[in-house]
Amino acid sequence: MTRTHARNVATLLALLGVGLSMGVPFILGSRDLLAGLRTVPAEVFLVLAASAAVSALAKAGKLQLMQTTLGLRVSFMRTFAITLVTDFAFLASPLGAAGYGVNIALLQRAGASWAIATTVVGADQALDLTFFAVAVPIALLFSVGPLAHLLPTVRLSTVAMTLAVVAILVGVLWMCRRYVARALDAAGHLVPWLRARRSRWDRFRQSVRQQWQLLITGPRDRFAGLLLLTTLQWLLRYSALWFVLLELGYHLPLGFVLAVQAVVLHAALWTGVPAGGGGGDLALAAAFAAWVPRAAMATALVLWRFATLYCPLMLGAVGFVALAWRRRAATPTPAPD
Repeated sequence: MTRTHARNVATLLALLGVGLSMGVPFILGSRDLLAGLRTVPAEVFLVLAASAAVSALAKAGKLQLMQTTLGLRVSFMRTFAITLVTDFAFLASPLGAAGYGVNIALLQRAGASWAIATTVVGADQALDLTFFAVAVPIALLFSVGPLAHLLPTVRLSTVAMTLAVVAILVGVLWMCRRYVARALDAAGHLVPWLRARRSRWDRFRQSVRQQWQLLITGPRDRFAGLLLLTTLQWLLRYSALWFVLLELGYHLPLGFVLAVQAVVLHAALWTGVPAGGGGGDLALAAAFAAWVPRAAMATALVLWRFATLYCPLMLGAVGFVALAWRRRAATPTPAPD
């Protein structure tokens, strides 16, 4: 496959993913959707657009802090533009895979070495995983009430007991993680496919450990700042749907909405279609069907996508133009003969 052909396929997939995401709300009810959008105040759109911009600013601040720690001196506005273009690549590529390569390439173009660029990108992902590893269990604790409402035949104490058992199992697995790792390592020797990728996994694990050591062993205020910016970045993005539902008159716990999104959107990511290809939208509509009617959910999905897809894509286009203009301005003009 030539590079041009691969680029055309990626473009078609991106358009397909965005198109399917835009079409799902109309499947739920086109007539009610248009009527519902007319009743939404313009201030709601402004708040959602501002939340998308502030979320990107928080991520740029996080990257700027890590870059400064590693000795990479880049202006914040350039880091912000890199962040916008990187988010565009994540949203418009299958599994978000292009985002990593774009981020590394733009950091190298800004003067970073391969080691510094990969460390920044890897540490960024590690911080994101830490946020979800902590936030999702906490959010599930606030989901006990809605889950009990969804399953009226099950007592609240039963739901709470089930979640407690799951938490205990996770704790036991964590305490026995070394034994589990040894068992998985032994099993890996028996599977040829895993055995062939053992060295790659070992390098990845060592790289992640080094990145975390670099972050943790530094000043506490710097690490706290990274955690705070990561939390701000993802809370703004994952609270957009909660805010939209609240504006439409549906009061659902923030933790419940966050937990459902975390499960649904990460599952939709593995469909391989950019932006989830509408699968995440349909899954969210099904998950909230017990509380939100289809017509209202269609309106909510359009507003939610406005904050989490359309605005980031438009901001990414602006970031791309800014970086292209800067590169052109920095290119010396050849002297006339």
